[in-house]
Amino acid sequence: MPDVLFQRIVIVGLGLMGGSVAKALRSRGFAGSLVGVVVDAQAVRRLRSAAKYWRVSLTCEPEPALRNADLVLLATPPQIALRQLPELARHISATGMVSDVASIKTPVAQLGRQLLGDRFIPGHPVVGGEKTGFAAARKNLYQGARVILTPLPEQAPAALDAVRGFWQCLGATVSQMTPEAHDQALAATSHLPHLLAFAYMAGLADQVPALRDLAGGGLRDFSRIAASDPDLWTAILSENRSAVVQHLKALQENLDTVRQMLAGGDTRTLKAFLEHGRACRQQFQFPPLTC
Repeated sequence: MPDVLFQRIVIVGLGLMGGSVAKALRSRGFAGSLVGVVVDAQAVRRLRSAAKYWRVSLTCEPEPALRNADLVLLATPPQIALRQLPELARHISATGMVSDVASIKTPVAQLGRQLLGDRFIPGHPVVGGEKTGFAAARKNLYQGARVILTPLPEQAPAALDAVRGFWQCLGATVSQMTPEAHDQALAATSHLPHLLAFAYMAGLADQVPALRDLAGGGLRDFSRIAASDPDLWTAILSENRSAVVQHLKALQENLDTVRQMLAGGDTRTLKAFLEHGRACRQQFQFPPLTC
């Protein structure tokens, strides 16, 4: 992989996101050193067979690997990443670069810059799934996906280019925006949709016995993301609560408008509203479906 400038890569967290990076690197011919940092010896034993197949070395004692790493990718949920960064920063070499995959960028970017300066390049692959763990990781997860880098002002261009090139080698399209703009945008396109899926299914809980065998494709497709990890999404929604609340208020206004249309039998306005929604959806570029 001539475009990857890193030869010693450490991935902290081998779940869906970090595991997919490891599998993508190996499937694309990366011949360098690849180390996965997991939580404890039990996790090492559980993952040993699969990690060996993908030629990923496992450790629950990251210090030696961090000292030799060219790139450290922090692939843990945002609240865990924020706790891990201070400890990891103590062991990373003076030349090692660090990035992450957290879907909340402002607090992570600020802490990373404080601890690591220009060597921290925050990023977020706008792709994922409701399943978790290394077994759910896919070698093609990032193929055709969008990765957003959110450097702070005066970021060193060389470091930014190196991380951009890393993601491009995995098949991703890379763009750039400020951490604050990222968090505001993702509140609308990811965080609030997850909250709605969870909330709607929670509202059906008492009706499940009567509805269990009556669910169609619409409920299946709409509710798929409600199968996601509640711990992860509690942290994401809490960290980005201000932006999520803003978008939630706007949605509530829209729902009130629709309720009035239905109550008043205003089918002409309702149809125009639905057409407007369909036209809006057709303008979006969604990540590819992978399996």
